[in-house]
Amino acid sequence: MSINSNQRKQFLLNELKRIGYKPSENENLENLSLYDIEMLVITKKSERGKSIETYNARMEIEEEAE
Repeated sequence: MSINSNQRKQFLLNELKRIGYKPSENENLENLSLYDIEMLVITKKSERGKSIETYNARMEIEEEAE
């Protein structure tokens, strides 16, 4: 089963919503190219990933201390 670019774009837009990305007032995600949306998802996930790794590491340390 293959997906077309519209399905991929919709998936990526949903992914941005899932990770909590809030576009600025004058930013319309629907008008971005598929490439731009993919890059935005990658950027936001990598930014979020750094925070999550730090948070998880702290949680692990706290759990081990208990």
